[in-house]
Amino acid sequence: MQSRKDSGFSLIEVMITSFILAVGLLGIVALQGIAKKSLADTDKQIQASFLARTALEELRANTDWINPSSSSVDTQDDIITDILANAASSASINNMALCRNVAESVTIAVSWQVQNTASSSGAANGAACGVAIDPAVSNRRQVVLTSLISEAI
Repeated sequence: MQSRKDSGFSLIEVMITSFILAVGLLGIVALQGIAKKSLADTDKQIQASFLARTALEELRANTDWINPSSSSVDTQDDIITDILANAASSASINNMALCRNVAESVTIAVSWQVQNTASSSGAANGAACGVAIDPAVSNRRQVVLTSLISEAI
């Protein structure tokens, strides 16, 4: 009897190949979720940077708050609040918190809640503005810009 040559793949070869392919595809699907979360965080960081930069530019453009007139009823904090009204409104629309600290330099911090995490309190005006947030402890992220602004600008 003459033996004919077997051609094709055995069942075990097909099963091993299918298993390897399935593991690879599952890894790719898992990476999509990680990439989506990273993209959302990067998007928030870009928005926060833009808001903080806009707030600093508004303070640079309107220096009435540096030396408020003594005849004015408004305090420095009231003037700054009026100047930053648009930036604060944009921040709240985007679920962000904008805070400021004015001393020798101006610090603007914009913080936001990390997507799909439990809520925590937002930043508020005051001396704690711009203090580093420990990502291991908090589920908030922030962008902090500090600038020197004087009347000479």
